[in-house]
Amino acid sequence: TVDAFQNLRFGTYQLRRGDELHEAGIFFNSKTLSPAEIQTIRTYAAGQGMSAMPLEYFQRDVMVKRAYELRASIIGFNLPFDISRVAARYNSARGKAMKGGFTFQLCDAADSPYVQIKHLSARAALIQFAQPKQNQLTRSQRRKGIATRQRRGTFIDLKTLAAALFSRSFSLASLANFLKTPSRKMETAGHGQKLTAAYLDYAVQDTQVTWECYAALKQKFDEHGLTNASPGKILSEASMGKAYLKSMGIRPLLKVQPDYPGELLGQIMSSYYGGRSEVHIRRKIVQVLYCDFLSMYPTVCTLMNLWQFVVAGGVSWRDSRDATNTLLHSITPEDLQRPAMWPQLRTLVCLRPNDQILPVRAKYDGQSPNIGVNYLKSEFGLWYTLADVIASKFLTGKTPVIDQAFTFSPLRPQKGLGPILIAGRDDYEVDSLSDDFYRRLIDLRQSAKAKMKQAKGDARDQLNADQQTLKILANSTSYGIFMELVTSEENESARKFFGADGKANVLDLATSEKVEDPGPFFHPLLGTLITGAARLMLALAETKLKANGLDWAFCDTDSMAIAKPDGMSELEFFDRATRVCAWFDPLNPYEQKASLFKIEDANHRPGTQTLQTLFCFCISSKRYALFNSGDHGEIIIRKASAHGLGHLRAPYEEDDAPESIPTPNIDLAEIGVERWQYDLWMKILEAANSGKPALVDLDYHTALSQPAVCRYSATSPDLLRWFRKFNEGKPAERQVKPFNFLYSLMAQEQEQSAFGKLHERRGRGRPKKKQKICPVAPFDRSPAKATKNAFDRETGERIDPLRLKTYREAIAQYHLHPEAKFANADFHDRGITERRHIEALLPSYIGKESNALEEQYFTGYDEDALLELGAGDAGFERIFAAMTEEISIRKLARKTGVSAATIAKAKSRGMDAISRGSRKVLEMRMPPQANGK
Repeated sequence: TVDAFQNLRFGTYQLRRGDELHEAGIFFNSKTLSPAEIQTIRTYAAGQGMSAMPLEYFQRDVMVKRAYELRASIIGFNLPFDISRVAARYNSARGKAMKGGFTFQLCDAADSPYVQIKHLSARAALIQFAQPKQNQLTRSQRRKGIATRQRRGTFIDLKTLAAALFSRSFSLASLANFLKTPSRKMETAGHGQKLTAAYLDYAVQDTQVTWECYAALKQKFDEHGLTNASPGKILSEASMGKAYLKSMGIRPLLKVQPDYPGELLGQIMSSYYGGRSEVHIRRKIVQVLYCDFLSMYPTVCTLMNLWQFVVAGGVSWRDSRDATNTLLHSITPEDLQRPAMWPQLRTLVCLRPNDQILPVRAKYDGQSPNIGVNYLKSEFGLWYTLADVIASKFLTGKTPVIDQAFTFSPLRPQKGLGPILIAGRDDYEVDSLSDDFYRRLIDLRQSAKAKMKQAKGDARDQLNADQQTLKILANSTSYGIFMELVTSEENESARKFFGADGKANVLDLATSEKVEDPGPFFHPLLGTLITGAARLMLALAETKLKANGLDWAFCDTDSMAIAKPDGMSELEFFDRATRVCAWFDPLNPYEQKASLFKIEDANHRPGTQTLQTLFCFCISSKRYALFNSGDHGEIIIRKASAHGLGHLRAPYEEDDAPESIPTPNIDLAEIGVERWQYDLWMKILEAANSGKPALVDLDYHTALSQPAVCRYSATSPDLLRWFRKFNEGKPAERQVKPFNFLYSLMAQEQEQSAFGKLHERRGRGRPKKKQKICPVAPFDRSPAKATKNAFDRETGERIDPLRLKTYREAIAQYHLHPEAKFANADFHDRGITERRHIEALLPSYIGKESNALEEQYFTGYDEDALLELGAGDAGFERIFAAMTEEISIRKLARKTGVSAATIAKAKSRGMDAISRGSRKVLEMRMPPQANGK
């Protein structure tokens, strides 16, 4: 059904033994279909030689007696939704690995098996049969103490497998077209209408298309020759990368060196800051040359010889403070033009910064952690990569003084390592000992791309598939897997965690139930060295641009938009900018000596290699557009960002786009946005082009007057709990269920204060707090109708649609979005942003910043999603004393939610005088600034 409840009407299935079709059938839900519709199904099935049965029979005879008991592979597209529709009932999942997911009982029988599903991302979920309750061992096995692993069948979600193999998202229709399957998804007049034979044809065809997609994907997967992996265990591109490493015989760091000190791991992790993303020229149109580094992460891995660490039997380290200080005093950018210099960057340093430009993680906006490369002072030691400290020297001209330094070296290679064939191809062999894996992958990819230019037809398609596979494999093994942390909820009383101070700290799980465990190939030394070296590459580019009289508009991990200064001719600009690009050429470690800092296609006339004038308009990090000016002054968008817009459901479809905005000259997929996002950028650029960038016309479509809607799914018990009161007292078919589509909405600005709470004065005393409104609504094909059923997810109270924010209001300040981590980057600021001057007062330990980010896109920022471990004992009393000197106890109480009496007691009698819970709250909620610091 296409109402709020998305109840099952009917389904189609196939049972296959190998490739052979054994049975095809249709099952139906008697509660949602009329007798006439059920008869239509039975008549259709008889005519097609198919089985027809009620849902209850399908649950028992197909899902349990055959799929489960025969340990079948259960294949589908978007399986979590499908399983949630055919299951008899559900509950919250248990167990460390699956907590936060759902458990589905397949049928009403008491001994019915259970399926557990835990949502991981928009592309993937963990799906498994739960461990059987009854003892599966024979009496002889129990007597001999033999424990056997239970094989419970597998689940293969084609949505997940296809995304892992091709690094892109598909629908079933687009996947079938991409794979060129014999059958394709049929068109339908619409869902939820009267049941007809034509609609049954559509559904039966879907199952056949699903099978054919599986067969094609299985063939693609088998070509990789990964005997240690199966399609059902591949959840992402990273899964493929890890499977290749295992196939070579490579064992992870914590397996080959289990005694690696936790204290050192904590210091290494504290030096990790991820990719650098900044806007330097804000809300001003500038001409640019948009460039990016060739395969940034594989490249810096190759330059630093980090593959040696991947295959090593462990890691050693030595004190190198004196040598590092000597190196810092003498090093120049030209030294780093020599590839032989880069292996010396396998060093971490501890320093007390004194206005060095370094990555700084802080709650710049007072809410969520962000990373800015800023001027930093600190009286205590902080750990950074040597690459970051060198970058600071080049950017400031000041040589930092190092208190500690450790240089790391790989131990001997692991035993039993061997060669591997990429995609099963003899000409794509990689020897794990004699080859640098990353260099070899990029060499093979460049060779395939070169051959593509001469190839045609199927040969060209195969080469394109090869180069894409090589790209995915290089990217998936050169960074992310080394920083993987698995977040779970823990039932133990306490755990240890390690931080920058090199000491063990006790995590009291009474105040924080979340813990983070290392992923399978966790190797944070590699993760931090790789990202530190990438930031150094950007700093080198920034340094050389300055030396050549140029500027830059924005950068993002591996790219930078070089900006033309006012008064410089275009010819001179191109000459100087291309010289900066060429400066990096000696660092190219690959066989084909192409440009390492390369000029992107967006700079050229479409289909040519001729440079044309390219402009840029930046708002904040990751919010920018690149465009040309046409022959008649019209704007031609070449590339644009959907960052900050992707959570919103399109207010109108592409065929309903406003006539006042010209159709895009470039394919939207190439630009990187949906049509409604393109239209918004056109209006932003028109305003900027007119010299009035703050006055963006948002009256170009009536749909923008509707309440803004974010569509998401009930992917966890916590999200589904928002509909607890909505579901109360209703039969199952009138309830919102797991994986149903839902809507999240936004309250009008006047409903909230800057801190998400509205304070109402009622006489004397502390103001009464009114919790912020959190509107949600059940799904409806018409979002406008859905908003009429909006209610507050906390209280269950209905919300008048007039209190909801419209699309126009939701995007009204998109073009003004501030960049809190920099100065001169507030709402109405324009021009050059400035790095802040930060003084660090004490360190605070946090966990994985990306935890639940996808979910928060749709549901709003959740401060509880971040694992915050506090400041530790050392120094907190000092910062608390300093804070209470700067601001009043009453104000601190308002900011933190801790009573003024408790804060006064802590100030006069010390922290030991208050409860541990109150101290924890103070640590977490201490205001981010005092005296401007």
